[in-house]
Amino acid sequence: METAAGRDNRGQSRLERAGDLAARATSLQPSDPNLRRGLHAAIAIVVVLGVGLAVVAGAGDFPDVDWRFRPLALLLSILAFTMYLLGSAELWRRILRALGHDLPRLRSNAIWFSSGLGRYVPTAVLLPVLRMAMAEREGVPKRITLASVAYELPLFLTGSVLISAYFVITLPDLEGIWQRYLVLVLPAIALIAIHPRVFHPLADWALTRTGREPLPASLPGPRSAEFVALYALLCLLAGAAVYFLAQSIFPVGADNLPTVVSSYAVANTVSVLAFILPGGLGAREASMAIALHPVMPTAPAVAVAVLARIVQVALEAVCAFGAVLLARRQREASARPLRRLSPSAPRE
Repeated sequence: METAAGRDNRGQSRLERAGDLAARATSLQPSDPNLRRGLHAAIAIVVVLGVGLAVVAGAGDFPDVDWRFRPLALLLSILAFTMYLLGSAELWRRILRALGHDLPRLRSNAIWFSSGLGRYVPTAVLLPVLRMAMAEREGVPKRITLASVAYELPLFLTGSVLISAYFVITLPDLEGIWQRYLVLVLPAIALIAIHPRVFHPLADWALTRTGREPLPASLPGPRSAEFVALYALLCLLAGAAVYFLAQSIFPVGADNLPTVVSSYAVANTVSVLAFILPGGLGAREASMAIALHPVMPTAPAVAVAVLARIVQVALEAVCAFGAVLLARRQREASARPLRRLSPSAPRE
């Protein structure tokens, strides 16, 4: 008769085998070179199709509106969106550094932007897989990269919810209803989940059960709060980009600035919660349009939401291509042997 210990040992072995299989799969480096090239090509095609679907679907939903060409506002919007994306990439690099692994900024940006395009593939599971595989080539263990993603998501979500909570709490239709403050429960749960006394033991237990080494470090509570504040500031920056972008579609006044700025955080929150959709496609646009509806009609609100999606996706693709190209050139330059000048031969 089988003992419970025997069953536990076999169960643990199965988990370890599953962990080893997952580790090999997430490396995206099959031993067969032909299979490896085919796998990388397939991933690239899937990512390109996902990004293309996001753009085409957004353009297809674009309503008929009267354009108000504002070149300065459009330029400021693109600049703010770019700073938002670069800031998000930098915060992930700092999270990784806090976990004990520092990467050069160019290589870190290449990893973040390239893997970030995986969110436009259904279920977004390709994002952590790509990030682990790319970071592993830079010497970062997969468990550390996975932990950084596990931190990044709730920190980002908490920062977004803190801004979107302002929008929900100040809605005129909810005035006098105490239940509106329940929106603050979500960031509280996220902060508890990433507290080192909760996150670290759970992560170590999961890693140990799958035969992996435990985490060498975790984010202290004050450091987590710092990241939440920085992500909230980035959401405000992206919200300002939406405000500038809206000027090309609808005359939004300065008194509507808080509503328009917070609409991006609302859309981000819904997009993260609707993770099964590629990039939160559809859910994000709908939630932003609803958030913008108090200050503009439905058609302009939908147009602003769709245009914001198209601009951000385009910038992500451009930044990913540029970051990979610059990182590759940096790697080639550092690997190139220094040319030594040979001493000139003495003249006879």
